[in-house]
Amino acid sequence: MLDTFKHFGVKRFCSLGFLGLISLGVLADNYDFPKIKYRDLPDQLQSAYKIEKPKLGEIGRCAVNFEDMKDESKMVFTCSIYVKMSAVAERKAIERCEQLSGAKKSGCRIVQD
Repeated sequence: MLDTFKHFGVKRFCSLGFLGLISLGVLADNYDFPKIKYRDLPDQLQSAYKIEKPKLGEIGRCAVNFEDMKDESKMVFTCSIYVKMSAVAERKAIERCEQLSGAKKSGCRIVQD
């Protein structure tokens, strides 16, 4: 009987450790990316965001980068949808934005309503 309790304690300890590792994985995906308000975007990016907004749902996110409010060739707009967590959507949108920006490193930001 005593061996059963010892065994149960070990199983519970292992289960708690496993849950702890899972929660660390979730926390590791929670980045704090720079944000920009929708109303602060250039008109061209506002128009693009209006088109994509219905497809985003609760989780999808868009990232933008622009050096000049008028020069469309220096603007980057990308969205990440079909993911399970908003933090993942932000990370993927920022990564894609940075890839598309190339040498334009004024900084990608997540669009907020």
